[in-house]
Amino acid sequence: MASSVSISAKEFEKLAAELGPSELVRGEVVKMSPGGFEHSRLTFRFAYLLGRWADDYSAGRVVTNEMGVIVAQDPDTVRGADVAFYSYERLPKTTNPSGFLDVPPTLVVEIVGKGSGWNELLEKVGEYLQMGVDLVWVLDPSSRRLHAFRKDAEPEVLEAANQISGEPYLPNFSLNISDLFDD
Repeated sequence: MASSVSISAKEFEKLAAELGPSELVRGEVVKMSPGGFEHSRLTFRFAYLLGRWADDYSAGRVVTNEMGVIVAQDPDTVRGADVAFYSYERLPKTTNPSGFLDVPPTLVVEIVGKGSGWNELLEKVGEYLQMGVDLVWVLDPSSRRLHAFRKDAEPEVLEAANQISGEPYLPNFSLNISDLFDD
């Protein structure tokens, strides 16, 4: 349910902790459902595997927990990325920002959860790509598929038996999609 008063990303940031799971969409607060066990497990699993790679290659930072990404301004839209990877080229190691960022991550991962409709997810994907995100991966636990979106390329749909590569944006990063589902 959206609010009736338009607010800015800065105002939303001040209220976000009190609001609980929510995003700001064209100036309006939109409540989100908590992710649930499977959503949280897959978010952690993806962040863990990506984080190991980022540490091994000193490539950048991985953030989770609905990281606030300002994807558009005037009216402002702040999306809560399930997992985001910021290369050190985009967000230097020496910086430690607080709050929401308007710097585009290299990769955003969204996990399809309860209450997530494909129309809303595709809208988010478009916003991420428009702001300059290189890769957007949408993991659908019910079908065990990963939908891969790249700027200026046709989307790919990969089955659990496939492997996904982050080349050229995530050098040497690849994983078997089934590894996300295996405990």
